[in-house]
Amino acid sequence: MRKFLFLALVLFASKIFAQSGEGGEPGAFMKNGFGARASSLGNSFTAIANDVSAIYYNPAGLSTNTQLQVMGMYSNLFGAVSGLNYGNLGVSKGFEFGTVGLGVIYSSVSDIPYVENVSGPSGETFSDNEMALLFSFSRKVTDNLQIGLNTKIIRHSIAGFESTGYGLDVALLSTINDKFSMGLMIQDAIGAKIKLNGREDVYISKFKLGAAYKIIPSLTISPEIFITGNKKLLFSIGSEYDIYKNMIKLRGGYNSIQDAGSAGIGIKYSHVNLDFSYSRNGDLGNVSKFGFILEF
Repeated sequence: MRKFLFLALVLFASKIFAQSGEGGEPGAFMKNGFGARASSLGNSFTAIANDVSAIYYNPAGLSTNTQLQVMGMYSNLFGAVSGLNYGNLGVSKGFEFGTVGLGVIYSSVSDIPYVENVSGPSGETFSDNEMALLFSFSRKVTDNLQIGLNTKIIRHSIAGFESTGYGLDVALLSTINDKFSMGLMIQDAIGAKIKLNGREDVYISKFKLGAAYKIIPSLTISPEIFITGNKKLLFSIGSEYDIYKNMIKLRGGYNSIQDAGSAGIGIKYSHVNLDFSYSRNGDLGNVSKFGFILEF
């Protein structure tokens, strides 16, 4: 059963990418990630996916942890860019029929000047706002195989124009043994279509395959490959080291999409997890993210 599901998804992904072209990249705002923990791992989280942030990275992983979890993250993204805000909210809970989750990703850019001609700005400004709602479902098929789905509502408004689109993600997470797991994710297996001012953009399907291996009980390494349409193969890698009784964890990673490294720390006290991540993004500057996860 596990081998059949993995093969079916891989074949489906191959069909998608054979049909897709380079095109633009609608929804690029979501590349900024979901939660601070995964960001510090270079967003290499498809095969780890063991908390509420799995909503975005691999919804199949939600059934790994069935307790009620609530998360949030905020960042002003690039220190050199004013008026740009980005954040996430998420909640997940397990039930007898499976685990469900709800995630919100938002991005806003304010005070963008209108430029009508070569004479320069007109003095008026507008804003660009994007938001994604993710409705997640996960269920254990066997003791070591979990499946997951996201249905998505995407909303984009800019300069008085607004549009809404709908999409679907599909995912698998397989726990091979206590040390090794693999995750498979097809984001936008059905891509949302956004129409703004006569132009239609379609979210491009993305194929992610990741692995996570515990070299020692306190150290996990997670490499991942990432393909979008006919674009070149991209990769990321993250590591997480538990330095003190699951209460303090150091993290690091690299993501070839941004061609930048990342680092972070996680602190857990009782049922509260606090996370911080830091990374660079070319000439745009530093990116700091602050997040939390509450467990009930």
